[in-house]
Amino acid sequence: MTAPRDPRAPGDPAGPGDPTGPAGPDRAPTPASPSPEQIPEVYARQPLLGRLVPRLVGLEREHHRRRRHHEFADDLPVVLLSGRHGTGKSAMLGDLQQAYAPAAGPWPGPRVPFARINCTALWERARVGPEISNNSHAVEMLVELVTQLSRPVAGFGRLRFPRTTAGLLAVISARRPGNADERYVADRHARALAGAPDGTGPPATWDSLFRSALTVPPDGSSPDPDELPEAAVRSYLGRPYRRRSRRLAARRIAAWYENHRSATDNRLRGMPPGAAARPTRVPAAERARTVARLCREFHQGRGFRRGVERMLMAAFLRDLRYGPLRRGNRAPRPLVLLDNVHADPGRDFLELLLEQRAAPARGPRDPLVVIATELRGDDGAATADEDSVAHPAATVRALHEIGVDSGWRRTGTEPSAGVLLLPLPPLDTEHLERMLRRDERATFDPYIATAVHDVTRGHPMGARRLCDAVVHKARDGEWVTAEELLDLDHPGGAGESVIWRLLNTLVGSENHDELCLFSLAWDREAAEQLAERWVPRRIDGLAAADGVAAQLERERWSRGTGSRPFITDRFLRALLVHQMRSGRGAGGVDWAGAHALLAEHHLRRAGSRSGTAGREERARFLWHRLAAGEAQEVVDVLHAGFLDPEGSAQDWLHTLRTVTHAPRPPGALWFEQCQEVGKGRRDRLQLQADPGVGLEKQAVNRLLHALWYAADELAEADRTLADRIGQDLSFLSAQHLTGRAVLAQAAVRWPRAVRDGDDWPLDEAAAPARTARTGGTR
Repeated sequence: MTAPRDPRAPGDPAGPGDPTGPAGPDRAPTPASPSPEQIPEVYARQPLLGRLVPRLVGLEREHHRRRRHHEFADDLPVVLLSGRHGTGKSAMLGDLQQAYAPAAGPWPGPRVPFARINCTALWERARVGPEISNNSHAVEMLVELVTQLSRPVAGFGRLRFPRTTAGLLAVISARRPGNADERYVADRHARALAGAPDGTGPPATWDSLFRSALTVPPDGSSPDPDELPEAAVRSYLGRPYRRRSRRLAARRIAAWYENHRSATDNRLRGMPPGAAARPTRVPAAERARTVARLCREFHQGRGFRRGVERMLMAAFLRDLRYGPLRRGNRAPRPLVLLDNVHADPGRDFLELLLEQRAAPARGPRDPLVVIATELRGDDGAATADEDSVAHPAATVRALHEIGVDSGWRRTGTEPSAGVLLLPLPPLDTEHLERMLRRDERATFDPYIATAVHDVTRGHPMGARRLCDAVVHKARDGEWVTAEELLDLDHPGGAGESVIWRLLNTLVGSENHDELCLFSLAWDREAAEQLAERWVPRRIDGLAAADGVAAQLERERWSRGTGSRPFITDRFLRALLVHQMRSGRGAGGVDWAGAHALLAEHHLRRAGSRSGTAGREERARFLWHRLAAGEAQEVVDVLHAGFLDPEGSAQDWLHTLRTVTHAPRPPGALWFEQCQEVGKGRRDRLQLQADPGVGLEKQAVNRLLHALWYAADELAEADRTLADRIGQDLSFLSAQHLTGRAVLAQAAVRWPRAVRDGDDWPLDEAAAPARTARTGGTR
């Protein structure tokens, strides 16, 4: 199974760039030319990139003109960009990084205190687990933020985090003898927090940095491990500043932790904030020990550890609040970009941050601007529910609504009320037309923009890659048709398929064959049937179907147990099915053989079920038979069902709609033949082959092929075909004994839905939705 990938756009630097460049407060870096992976203006992301973020940060993108902080006062939302793989989330963060912390140009380096963290990459390299007692996801995030935000900013100085650093040193310093993982964590975090420079010599370790502060036992034995946290904190509090400043900083750090503990105890007793008496001053000899108490509490785990993480987050925000950029409306705010906050480190950090911001404020709030991205589910109906469950009190806005005013105001005490949720919308056909028109020499089928949109469902990465492939081939004067869209080569890929490159980016290549094979399955049980025949290997210690299902669910390509189809994201499924159809997937498994096995599976299940469940299984059986190219067999079954006096016209239409969304079989002749049959141009040939065929069966045959053609993403259903669908449904309505009204209604509504690219409704409650041609489950 592929490990979670770093979705950062290729070429993005891992950090905020060299902070020592000569940029000054009156000069701005020259914007670099956009890279191929940057989100172009056509993607309609500018309300966020060019308007909302400058208002939040207080600094324009292109120059050092400041913006006053009027819209949000001192209470800032966490801006959460939500979307699927490839919707441009990471590329938008890359655009903001280029604007506020360019890595190259005349004045490289951050223009404001800046940090960017890929939470998935952090999760992969972090050593966190029950066997490691001095680390957690929240600690990893805070260490990384302190390290990056502490870098100097030309013209504004640098942020310092004395409370946070002292607390983190206390937590990470304790380690059990012989535990290599805990020693590694202590060395790595101590090196980062101490700002040890990277040189040619051996890297700094905890011992080289803090061991001199340990008290050596009289007998010369090894120091007590319980003394390590206090030694690290004592060394940090005694760092070489001016004597008076050192004593003052140490006193304030120890007093803050003591005050925070006291306030927490009072809250748990039910006392109002500020009701307790002032705590006593911490004696100088006890200051390091006061802070080092965090270590014992953290190592107890569970709720104690969470309490320490809350205290560390409060210390982090306190350091930000009273740092050198505390000049209110005059100074820009620190900017933090968090990629993939659905991963454990990002989820823990956001939970702690939102809890602190939701608490009653005493004094000014923190000035931290957080722009985060979150991987959302597939393009099905479960998406909205998923967002509302994760952030029930969030303010949801469309991108085009935030250009002048974000519309965010904290409306409750729930932590998620501090979230401004911006779902990234799919692209429209007009966006794709602009992508295709960027080269005047390119000549292609005018329908190709609609075909790209129907295949990708407006997926930005997919649309951009396919449009690039079209323009690349059409630039040399070759006419590009919609039918060959999925067989184009990737530009500059030396004959590599654009579909292969897309799939490699979206889901990786490790389980490519299994994903292609399972894309034909309706559910987990059907995938298990395929795996039993053709996939003997295990994936991540699980049976092949279970391993692939776990990958799909983790990366939000599927909705988990019970998903129907097995891969619920229609764009990904369309790519995988085409790989299977073209023979480039499933390790040579035959297309017809796979569909024959699945058809037999559903036929067996139909025999053991009744009612709606039985009807669904019979429809799936026909779906696989039609995909295998057995159209005549499907016509016979549908005709028999139409003539059944006990049959329901509603059920018959439901079966017809499901069956006609079967994928087309291999072969380029399908487009021409299916369209001719659907328009009635092969009626004479059918009559010659079967002189006894009746008018009803001919109408069923035409209707099946016309709808099958109309449902294909690459096929253009013209007005003639849509009119023929209406005529055949109208004729069949007059022949049906009990379902005339249902069929007559479909005769009016289905042709209109085909022309408009809507779903094909079956009753009055199912109003046509303005979506790309889907019709039913594909």
